[in-house]
Amino acid sequence: MNFLSFMNQPLAWGALAFSIPLILHILNRSRFRRVEWGAMHLLESVVKVNHKRFRLEQLLLLLVRCAIPALLAFALAKPVLTGTQTPTGDAPVSLVILLDTSYSMDATKEGSSRFDKAVDAACAVVEATPRGSEISVIQTGGAPTPLFDQPIFDSKAIVRRLRTLHADFGASDMQQSLDAGIATLAGMTHVRRELMVISDFQPADWQGSNAADSIQQQVAAMSVKPELTLLQTGQVVAGNVSVESLDFSNRPLGIGQQLSVRANLRNHDDTASENARVVFKVDGKEQAVAQLTLAANAATQTLFPCEFTAPGSHVIEVEVAVDDPLKKDNRFSAAVTIWDQIDVLLVDGDQSSQPLKSETDFLAVALTPYTFGRMKLSDLVKTKTVNYRTNLKKEFEAQPKVVVLANVPKLTDAQCDEMRDYVQAGGAVFVCAGSKIDSKWYNRELFAKRGLMPAEFGSSKGKIDEKGQSSRIVAQHFDHPALQFFNEPSNGDLSTAEIRRWYELIPPESRSMILTSVSADEQPPKSSFTDAIVMARLDSGDPLLVEKTLGEGVVVQMATACDADWSDLPMRPFYVPLMQQIVTTLATQLTPPRNIQTGEAAVALFSDGAVADADQTKLPASVTDSGASIPLSITTPNGTRRTVRAIRQGNRLMARYNGTQRPGVYGMSTPEGQTVHFVASTARDESNLSMLDEAQLNSLAESMGAHVVDSTAQYLEQDRLRRNGREIWRFLLAALLAFLFLELVLQQRFSRVRT
Repeated sequence: MNFLSFMNQPLAWGALAFSIPLILHILNRSRFRRVEWGAMHLLESVVKVNHKRFRLEQLLLLLVRCAIPALLAFALAKPVLTGTQTPTGDAPVSLVILLDTSYSMDATKEGSSRFDKAVDAACAVVEATPRGSEISVIQTGGAPTPLFDQPIFDSKAIVRRLRTLHADFGASDMQQSLDAGIATLAGMTHVRRELMVISDFQPADWQGSNAADSIQQQVAAMSVKPELTLLQTGQVVAGNVSVESLDFSNRPLGIGQQLSVRANLRNHDDTASENARVVFKVDGKEQAVAQLTLAANAATQTLFPCEFTAPGSHVIEVEVAVDDPLKKDNRFSAAVTIWDQIDVLLVDGDQSSQPLKSETDFLAVALTPYTFGRMKLSDLVKTKTVNYRTNLKKEFEAQPKVVVLANVPKLTDAQCDEMRDYVQAGGAVFVCAGSKIDSKWYNRELFAKRGLMPAEFGSSKGKIDEKGQSSRIVAQHFDHPALQFFNEPSNGDLSTAEIRRWYELIPPESRSMILTSVSADEQPPKSSFTDAIVMARLDSGDPLLVEKTLGEGVVVQMATACDADWSDLPMRPFYVPLMQQIVTTLATQLTPPRNIQTGEAAVALFSDGAVADADQTKLPASVTDSGASIPLSITTPNGTRRTVRAIRQGNRLMARYNGTQRPGVYGMSTPEGQTVHFVASTARDESNLSMLDEAQLNSLAESMGAHVVDSTAQYLEQDRLRRNGREIWRFLLAALLAFLFLELVLQQRFSRVRT
């Protein structure tokens, strides 16, 4: 429905001039007198025949003459059709622009990228806003990121900032971006509000998303409804090659150990790419090159082995050298941490002078096979074996990454407290059962009182005094990082081992499971009883390995012994990788990941005398002892530098950087020049450069309650109509001229007929 309003409303009263011809007509009729004369009777038949036609002609001419002044007045008043809303004219607007800065916008055709056109469109819209408008531009790539911290009124400042942007961010999350846009609009002040999306509208960003339904619900709940507009920029670009991902083992690596990197590449073109050059780099230096033929619309893999000669943080990268319209996805990077060594303390509860008779002998061999085999290769793990009666406080001060309690009967109260402090500060403990342990003491002191163990020791099971039967590990798909290595059958079948004796492990269902022999004052805080994770089970249904976190550390509990007394695990080929996987994962799994998704925080932990982080990176004692936060430098993928501060958390310092919307390598440097690398990657769905077609885009707009425009000019015209309405005075002027001409024609015609 359209309503009519006038830009010059007083002139509309001039339409009353239509009464002038009417008055003249009435006055003109009153001037004539009827005079009878002799020959009148001869015309009576003619008058009777033409009387109705004369009256109709005069009435028609009168109506035309009355319409002329009315049309003139309406045309001068400038009438506009305003629809159902009152025109706002040049009133300021609250405008939010969602600008697609994802890497697909860098696709180039005929020398111009999609993003160039998107920026031009955004600048034109911003420059056309009325004075006093508040504007916010939100970049959708990687994660919704406002151009400024809050909406601003300076359109020129926004345009200047827009001209500096680049489309090299991660894939767009349009659901989050629309939510951010609506939330920003809700906090703005002007009555007139608009939300505009400028994007290439790739199917990957919209299909499978409930963004349309969500935006409709949010708009319906708003007291002031915004206008939604979709502007698609760019052209369909054919052909693109991308490096989809890098696959490699996440197990801890030491110096000289080989890492196999599998690069996954995809050709999105309908034609094959011959002799594509694939380059593998380590820390920016070329290490290997492969020549591949990339089949049309197909994926290809290639393998690169590598070794590292220095500990610390390293970056690997695969790049494919092809001529395609999008260069941003032709490389893929990953961060790799190389350890100097992992110190493991073995606390032996059943020592013996005979070979392979001590409780930890098999475990020590499994963790350091090269050392025991007197091979030139070096072991990643370095073990130290002590008797359980030794001074553990001194050992904990040496900062071992993992402490193994192997069939330890019991500990003193001081040793228990020292171990609890060690775990809460970020240490890892591996508790192995055996014939010497005092299960009641473990349940009372370590499980109930201090909350150190993941589960209670229940009854002993298996072949006890030649009674009962043995059990085997359930062969399944393992989710825990320590056991994922065995999801590949070639790495060993855990189900082949015979477990002859084990303890029932009972994870806490609730605090009601705490032993009643422990008083309420002695019980640990509720936070100590986190949910335990069952890593592996026996075919009897009992857990074999159970894990829990405590403070900043972790504890794993095994139901059987680590030597050959209760099982034949040490006799199996997989015993060495099994123990190494468990121990090295315990040493590293609480370290924040170095390979993250765009938008996720890059977090680094630094040692200051408690437990070192993954690559042994420590901050100097001179700064950690001060208690103040420590400034660290961040180098972003585009070469700019930022500063973050490491804040103390417990016995370590944590640095956190949130600006990882751009894919690539981020380097966090310490005051001593050490660098920790993070790699932010994004899904490569946008590497398929297809766009929503016209029908799909219109369907999306309809589901969102939005309008689609194909150019900035069309948007500005629609915006002008929304603000001022549709002017129709030109049509009225044309009608006026037509009526003037009609009046002249009718006047001449009717006069000639009467003559």
